[in-house]
Amino acid sequence: MTKIFTALFFILSLSIFSQNRIKILDSENQKPISYAKLILKDKDYYKNTEENGEAALEKDEEVSEIQSFGYENLKVENSKTTYFLKPTFKEIEAIEISKPKFLKNYTIGNIKKTEIGYTSGVNTWGVINFFANQHKDEKLFIKKIRIPTEVYNTKREAIFNLVFYENIEGNPAPERFKSLPVICKKGKHVTEIDFSKNPITFPKTGLFIGIEWIMNEQNYYQYELKVNRPVNPKEKYITKERVNPMFFGYRVAYSDRFENRLALEIELTN
Repeated sequence: MTKIFTALFFILSLSIFSQNRIKILDSENQKPISYAKLILKDKDYYKNTEENGEAALEKDEEVSEIQSFGYENLKVENSKTTYFLKPTFKEIEAIEISKPKFLKNYTIGNIKKTEIGYTSGVNTWGVINFFANQHKDEKLFIKKIRIPTEVYNTKREAIFNLVFYENIEGNPAPERFKSLPVICKKGKHVTEIDFSKNPITFPKTGLFIGIEWIMNEQNYYQYELKVNRPVNPKEKYITKERVNPMFFGYRVAYSDRFENRLALEIELTN
């Protein structure tokens, strides 16, 4: 019994010491920063903190930069267990305060077509689309956004970042002007984000809006993939890793090309 206990303790010790847990905090109030992005040195993927501001790094993972919307980017020179991010304060010369009248509603985008699936594995990426303003004679606000999601094999709800970029001469601005963590339920649903109480102005030049996966333990899941190997015709299964949620899209045909679009619907109001 003692030998079994010793062996188990040794295995657990290897697992624990092969990881390095770090925490990201707000420098002003020392509160944890949920879902902060950890840029890893010499890696083609990033990681995010959990809701409690913590993240586990493998032995070969080293943080080179830490990013979080609303905070200054932090270049990491020396490895630590706790990092502090400074909030970003921007001076605004003049702010136009106005509220929607909620007299008219317009809908742009499409969630009925779902020919394509967007998933994320170890390599990370994001999907954004441009949404034009077809009613430039009115001051419009984003009232709701709907996006189909599917969450697999997890004990908890999944979470992703809904990201917004200004349109600069047909291209998304270098920095997002808004990033919002969104919770989506297990299973297949149309996830709705309601901006009625805090509407976002929809500019006459339109907006780039999209999704970014949050790469953390909350969203990771494993699944078995059946494969047929040419050398051995017997069916075998391999374990793969994915990140929740799955998104959907559709294909738009032009005269000279095809374009994949994220299935996302925006409800606008005046």
